[in-house]
Amino acid sequence: MFTGIALTCYAVLYTVIEAADDYANKVKAAFPGNELPCFDMLMLGMGPDGHTCSLFPGHKLLEEKKLIIAPISDSPKPPPSRVTMTFPVVNNTRCAVFASCGEGKAEMVQRVLENDGTELLPAARVEPHSGDLFWLLDAGAAKNLTKYKL
Repeated sequence: MFTGIALTCYAVLYTVIEAADDYANKVKAAFPGNELPCFDMLMLGMGPDGHTCSLFPGHKLLEEKKLIIAPISDSPKPPPSRVTMTFPVVNNTRCAVFASCGEGKAEMVQRVLENDGTELLPAARVEPHSGDLFWLLDAGAAKNLTKYKL
């Protein structure tokens, strides 16, 4: 059985760069022959600042084009060291699904889904090239939306 203890041990055994390299190698092994992996589905969340994965507003990783998995050692939210998929992989998925619940997410859900193009938050940058994008929202998270019929 896979437990949180294994994750804790994994984090201690590797630097964030080594962990990212290891994860990238495992992803590449799961998709042999594909330069850019194509997941059937990615289940995503969105943080209170509009981040997804560990791709944060204003961070240089938003523009990463070469790495499929990247280390982040200066995360604005704890923990400071993380490993994340990059947008080339996220946007190559066949289906991206966000799940957000609660009124605490309502403002950010509206900013992401009804953005006017002036502020492209990380969650708003998820646009599968040849796939689908779904948002699963409860009434609280959707309460500020005006462009969608609920």
